[in-house]
Amino acid sequence: MALRGEGFFAFPGLLLLKGPDAFGFLQGQGTRDLRRLEGPGGVLFLNHRGQIEEAATLFPHPEGFLLAPWGTLKGLRARLERYIVFDQVVLEELPLYRLLHADGREEVAQGGEGGLPLEVFPLYALLKGVPLLEDIRGELPQSVGLLHLVDYGKGCYVGQEIMARTEGKEVPYRLVGLKGLKAGEVGELFLEGRRVGEIKRLQRTPFGLLGLGLVRREVPLGSVVTGGGGEYRLLRYPFEEGLWSGQRSSA
Repeated sequence: MALRGEGFFAFPGLLLLKGPDAFGFLQGQGTRDLRRLEGPGGVLFLNHRGQIEEAATLFPHPEGFLLAPWGTLKGLRARLERYIVFDQVVLEELPLYRLLHADGREEVAQGGEGGLPLEVFPLYALLKGVPLLEDIRGELPQSVGLLHLVDYGKGCYVGQEIMARTEGKEVPYRLVGLKGLKAGEVGELFLEGRRVGEIKRLQRTPFGLLGLGLVRREVPLGSVVTGGGGEYRLLRYPFEEGLWSGQRSSA
């Protein structure tokens, strides 16, 4: 159902950021320009090296802004609280749900009844190219295909200096899909004995062993790499629909 764009996933717990300094504080933390915010949108929270620490979906709210974490509510709250000094802001946890529809829409709801099983979400996310925080944490937005969540020219924010330095430049690594030819474990990836990247995730699916890898850009798609005792073919990511179309899960 999810692969056909039907149904939704419901994630509990949202964070309300409010107070006199809510706009200025959040503008100085995330990668999105709040002046352009008209509806739900992804936002990244970087460290001073420009690497992703946290991520969330941002929703406008009459009292400030609602943040639905891509990781944990505790992790997102800790990241924001670390930078609150004299800012007049309040972080309030609300018993609301982020609804992520399989057709890409997002909304906030009072409950999550009728949602697809959350244990299905990691597989859906892997196949459809929906980022999981655990897959992108510690990486540059450019390396994991999330540069569209960075608004250049918005002013200073944590990590902005690195983003400005790399604007228009190609970073050494890119996110690719992995199709397992021989099962192994998460670890470094090698091509002809040379380290070319690392495995970010491996998952057994009804369509074979699949995963994500961060691999040097000069390594062409279709190459066979090794690592962690396994062997993998590099595929375009997000995966092409032909990987699963016409097939049914045996689960």
